[in-house]
Amino acid sequence: MNISKEKQAIKYLQSFEPHDEPYYLCYSGGKDSDAIRILASLAGVKHDIENNHTTVDAPETVRYIRSIPNVHINYPEKSMWDLIVQKKIPPTRLMRYCCEELKEHGGKGRVKITGVRWEESANRNNNHGPVTIVGKSKTVQKVAEENGADFMLTAKGGWYSTQTMQSLARL
Repeated sequence: MNISKEKQAIKYLQSFEPHDEPYYLCYSGGKDSDAIRILASLAGVKHDIENNHTTVDAPETVRYIRSIPNVHINYPEKSMWDLIVQKKIPPTRLMRYCCEELKEHGGKGRVKITGVRWEESANRNNNHGPVTIVGKSKTVQKVAEENGADFMLTAKGGWYSTQTMQSLARL
């Protein structure tokens, strides 16, 4: 019997759900973020929808993010333009300070979930499960063990369910 990817992702989200506080759902307003937002709702897991505003998103994207119920928009201390002046160079593929400064600081100490397409790169395909769980290693491991989740740590510090990965390989 093959179980759909959606059902596997829902089971995975339920397996890692923190007991003490909601997931920190990293939300950019893109299709991957929308997919994980919908999956979290379908899974019935507690989650906070958090957007870290970059100050350079397209106006259409910003309007869309604002239209999502219960989304919390976090505004940075410095805009992208301030960072470019400070660093004296715009961000590049090799120097991605913008993500670190504008996106990756949110949810410190919380268990985060984010949607990532495997097709984007071989690196993501090899280092992520269908749902990436990010958080303090010991905290995520403790929650997984309490919930009886069969899990493995990826090379990039995320967690995935070995059972889910085996089921998806059969699809």
